[in-house]
Amino acid sequence: MLVEYTKDVENCVIAVIKKNNRFFCQRCGNIDQESFFKDQLGVYCRNCLIFGKSSTYRKICRKQVIDEYNDEYCLKKVIYLSKLQKIASYKCVDAYKKKKDLLIYAVCGAGKTEIVYEVILKALNDKKIVCFATPRKDVVLELVPRFKRDFFQVKIVALYGNSPDKGKIGNLYVTTTHQLINYYHYFDLIILDEVDAFPYYNNKMLEGFIKKAKKKEAPVILLTATPTKKLRYMMNKKLLDYFIIPYRYHRYPIPIPRVILTYQTMKKINKNKCPPKIFEWLMKKKSSDKRIFIFVPNISCGMQLEQILKPHINCQFVHAEMKERKRIINDFRQNKFQFIITTTILERGVTVSNVDVCIIGCDDDIYDERAIVQIVGRAGRDKKYPTSDVVLFTDYYTLGIKNAIKEIKKMNTKRLENE
Repeated sequence: MLVEYTKDVENCVIAVIKKNNRFFCQRCGNIDQESFFKDQLGVYCRNCLIFGKSSTYRKICRKQVIDEYNDEYCLKKVIYLSKLQKIASYKCVDAYKKKKDLLIYAVCGAGKTEIVYEVILKALNDKKIVCFATPRKDVVLELVPRFKRDFFQVKIVALYGNSPDKGKIGNLYVTTTHQLINYYHYFDLIILDEVDAFPYYNNKMLEGFIKKAKKKEAPVILLTATPTKKLRYMMNKKLLDYFIIPYRYHRYPIPIPRVILTYQTMKKINKNKCPPKIFEWLMKKKSSDKRIFIFVPNISCGMQLEQILKPHINCQFVHAEMKERKRIINDFRQNKFQFIITTTILERGVTVSNVDVCIIGCDDDIYDERAIVQIVGRAGRDKKYPTSDVVLFTDYYTLGIKNAIKEIKKMNTKRLENE
């Protein structure tokens, strides 16, 4: 039997049913008939098979959860917001009251997380249950300590693959979007961070989890620094309320990346050689007080580059499949080594003070406009170190590079207009 948590009346339903001669998965919302397969007992859904078999011969038991509340929730410290952050915060509260969806389109480093503190507290003090969802586990691990540090008397549940908090009851759930498969009409407010990020982006199943997990009239507040084409269309057609924050909380501009052309970059790295321009830039950084992000397009490139550079600089490579990635990232934060080589796993949700950034092989397809903007957004986030050197090493200019630089310059111009 499959289990989901709900605020509705407790009941059990067949996991896969037939409606109008078409199969429908009541667990993940799948209606693609090509994703349903037959076995000896009946029909099952391949779409959500990784979470357990949802089929015509299995039931979903929706267990009602009774919550415990404190008298009043508050913050442990005063959170200072900029003028635009305050307006965005007010709009979030207004959207919650009116039960309307809202998009907060704010540049990297604008302080999107702090913007939603007020609406979280408002909902909690209304005796409601709040979900802060994000596509990536690493962002959950980054945010939970911050929320526990800042919120008073709030029971915070962290949910991700193999999380020790699974099955616990709380007031504020910080979760990956995948874990929402276990909830049905449960949340009164969902805040969806990094709405454009993999694996949520263009994933109908995960979009379905959001719709299923929230109560019918519950609003969704979307947060992003790089809206998708669909979101931009909805903004232009006024199909979605939105608010734009074009500058960071410290009001310094986003660093505009420099483009340095290299030659046969990947071929040289595969032959155990670092292209001269890249090596020269890294050696200059070695004598600085900066910590350095080195982004690479794939795991094999990262492993090879680590072996090339280790005799010359203090570096480590990290990627999503590493069991020790949390320790490596923490060691980098604590300045135990200066250079971190990484895949796009660290393009979002990670803040490290006083860094310079480079992308190696920026002509790779993985580096579209949104990915580049997010990576550039790792730089200059701290008001004590608001300027950074950001370099895109590439064999040739791509549309992604051109559009990313154009987008950053546009937001910097909007910043000046708002001063």
